[in-house]
Amino acid sequence: MKVKKIRIKSREDYSNELRTVARALDRGVTPKKAVTGEYFESLDAVRVVLTDKRLELWRAIRDKRPDSISSLAKMVHRGFKAVYRDLLLLESLGLITFKKTKGKRGDLQAPVSLVDELQLAVA
Repeated sequence: MKVKKIRIKSREDYSNELRTVARALDRGVTPKKAVTGEYFESLDAVRVVLTDKRLELWRAIRDKRPDSISSLAKMVHRGFKAVYRDLLLLESLGLITFKKTKGKRGDLQAPVSLVDELQLAVA
């Protein structure tokens, strides 16, 4: 099972970690702990990005595996343009990707989930 961790960490803590990694790299040492993943400053910030509608899209992609963006939009009863805009954001977070497929009228982009589960971690 692929799990994506969404972390909540203060800006100060995140900046301190980045400085520690940068200092190690400057010394030519491989850092013990790399700063990777998705970080947010607060639960409110997470909710601004991962709205109920976006989570609904991700779940529909994960569970129902639509063959195109249009079919996904119909599944969730939303317009194509709004769904596409939300999918681009989910792609930038590393939750989905697009797979090109052949359709009756040309190429289609099928959204594909990259993860099975989201975990929220507070540091």
